[in-house]
Amino acid sequence: MSTTKERAGILAVLGAALCFGTTGTTQQLGVPDISPVAVASARLLCGSLFLFFFAYFQRKSRGEVRMPLLDLIICGSGIGMYQLTFFSAVHSTGIAIATVTALGAAPTLSAVVAYLVIKEKPQKSWYLGTAITILGIVLVGTANGVESFDPKGVGLAVLAGFGFAVFNVVCRKSLARGAQDMWLTATTFGVAALVSFPFLFTQNPEWIFTTKGFLTVLWLGLVTTSVGYVLFMFGLKRIDSSKAATVVLAEPATATILAAVVIGEHLVFRSYLGIVIVALGILYISRSKG
Repeated sequence: MSTTKERAGILAVLGAALCFGTTGTTQQLGVPDISPVAVASARLLCGSLFLFFFAYFQRKSRGEVRMPLLDLIICGSGIGMYQLTFFSAVHSTGIAIATVTALGAAPTLSAVVAYLVIKEKPQKSWYLGTAITILGIVLVGTANGVESFDPKGVGLAVLAGFGFAVFNVVCRKSLARGAQDMWLTATTFGVAALVSFPFLFTQNPEWIFTTKGFLTVLWLGLVTTSVGYVLFMFGLKRIDSSKAATVVLAEPATATILAAVVIGEHLVFRSYLGIVIVALGILYISRSKG
């Protein structure tokens, strides 16, 4: 693999991580009083439109392989669950805890889903990596004392990780058969937008047409969804998955810094320690082979 190609892949994944890392802050800064599931639904609608726009320009390389309809529904429902529960978790327990918990839970739950769906047994490293990750999540969630632990918020973040795990594992099946990644992502998010559409009306959607509402949805849909996933897919073609897992750890770092600086979330030493431990757990799961 050429150095130039690898460097381009690393920069693309880093760019994706930075895009993803602004999600929680954008929600809390732009429309903090709007129902989080309504915001998630609006994001999916906007993001899927842009993803189909990007996929259109790659239509000549689309090929003949398509994701089976049942897999597409499951995959779209998974990413819909991820969006709805993640925004709810941010609203409930804060940006840093929600982001770190969801990101930490995803690789652990991906192994569980892979075992149930494709009978892929977890590697030995998964058990220790999962234990390390759970320890980090507990530290982050109880950083300000056990009484501050928000089981609802953390539970929603874990569900978000599960939704992403379903998306990840089921997508891998079709990608392995030769499906085009851009079209696969666009159709999956299109299904997710349809699944989540009723949640848009948990609150009068007129908020979308305010200046703050429009700019928030535009940023969430264009930058944190479509541009983020286009960059991520571009990067994955150029670097191996373990290196991508390392670079994408810029996401919780970005989310944590923005939460503290922009939103003013109070983070203590134990919060940062927990974030580091979660990162180590993810790295151990992704890098170890046995």
